[in-house]
Amino acid sequence: MAVVTVLEFPDLTREQYEWVGASLAAGAPEGILYHACGAVEDGWRIMDVWESQEAFDRFVDRTYLPAVRQAGGPEPSRREVVAAHHAGVVQRG
Repeated sequence: MAVVTVLEFPDLTREQYEWVGASLAAGAPEGILYHACGAVEDGWRIMDVWESQEAFDRFVDRTYLPAVRQAGGPEPSRREVVAAHHAGVVQRG
């Protein structure tokens, strides 16, 4: 079942986020369906849709958080996973 995820990092800068992304240049992680992110008042927020919580947890724990730590970034202050009732392309008209 698809899940909607949120990771929030206090004091993470855009530069750190970009560095982490560049260090993971192996392409999109397995199981991700949609990715969006941006600056928030006190850091950086990442909002994704994943095929499953297992795929999200595997990528975040094994790959993403170690890369954030290597960039000198903080641990996430928010890590949320919500079962998606609907996940897909929005049809217009």
